[in-house]
Amino acid sequence: MNKDEGKRLLLTRSKAFRDRYFKAYGHMALRVGKDSYLMTRNTLPLSGIRESDVHLYDINTGEIGLLFRSRSDINAVVLACTEASVLFSSEAQMMRPALDDLAQIIGPDVRISPTEDSPDVLRALKDRNGCFLRKRGILGIGRDLDEAVAAALILEKSAEAEILAPKVGGLKYLSPAKAKEMRQFYLNKYTKVNTQDHVPFVNIGSQEFKIRNAIIDCGKEICHKDLVQGSWGNISVRLNRNEMLITPSGMDYFDIKTEDIVKVNIGTLEYIAQGRRPSSEVLLHADIYKSHPGCNAIIHTHSNGCSVFAAARAGFRIDNPLIHEIIGDMNVTEPEMPGTPELSREVNKALVENSACIIANHGAIFCGPELDIVLNVADAIEAKACNLLGLSSSTRLMAEKDEEEELQ
Repeated sequence: MNKDEGKRLLLTRSKAFRDRYFKAYGHMALRVGKDSYLMTRNTLPLSGIRESDVHLYDINTGEIGLLFRSRSDINAVVLACTEASVLFSSEAQMMRPALDDLAQIIGPDVRISPTEDSPDVLRALKDRNGCFLRKRGILGIGRDLDEAVAAALILEKSAEAEILAPKVGGLKYLSPAKAKEMRQFYLNKYTKVNTQDHVPFVNIGSQEFKIRNAIIDCGKEICHKDLVQGSWGNISVRLNRNEMLITPSGMDYFDIKTEDIVKVNIGTLEYIAQGRRPSSEVLLHADIYKSHPGCNAIIHTHSNGCSVFAAARAGFRIDNPLIHEIIGDMNVTEPEMPGTPELSREVNKALVENSACIIANHGAIFCGPELDIVLNVADAIEAKACNLLGLSSSTRLMAEKDEEEELQ
């Protein structure tokens, strides 16, 4: 990767730090060769980085250069100072995963570096894709910038859950064994699929072409609305009685092309072998279509508000009569491993009288007759979850923390 390509990538990926839930300040860095790296100016709002803020550094300079020199697998770094991460890291000794995406991308636990000195940071990052810096914020790392950004966003979401979950019954953590199992799934399976640069273009009709591109547009929109982080979540549309179209596993939504969308047989789960592999939740989507003949589109999200409820294994009522008529209430499933028949069974149980539900320790899922309707409902339900939690205001988040301390 050359300097210009790296600059464009930093500017593009910085847009993932939108301000729906929080304001993040800090910097991002990207290795662009054996001897150099690009880094944005420090303490900037990450959502407002400009080309003039990106500068080239020698790999032998700075703490970031030392990180790159110390670990060849680190090619990108994100330092994000957010209110929730500073509040959490001020007193906590570690973080246990209550969300499976945290266990997958970071590890079976999250450590807190007591200082910003490289030896402390490297110890906290050992076998992990991120850590907290005491009273400073979040450090996310990755093999590429997408992974580092996703790590930072998921750490922020998890810090919010730590602070807000007491309002809905408290966090229900994953067992250490399950957290390790999810980490191994991420390392050995999730990151190993769909790594080829491109797949053959599929000869398709105009209607299927239109649906594939609608899924791509929807994927970008759920990113713009902060309903997912990185490549997490998935989208599908029923193509006909026997087939569905679904997003590929582990691909960034802004990189997906028309030929990357996977056509899957709903009954057998068969798909074209030389193409992309479908989302790891392909069985769940297929089972929903089989159980709900009126369902033609599904969106699975990992949004911050709904994820707090997922981490607490709590549902909530929908009091808006119009939305309640469309989806019912947000019931919560029992916890099960992602991608398994057991999870599919639990979700379909929760969807018997509803068109959406909270998936315990995971996220939320929405289904309906058309993709644009499902997207609008998912966004509205996320807004409802945020309102119930007070997540939409950073000053409110601080107030909640102060109130808890006064009661102790």
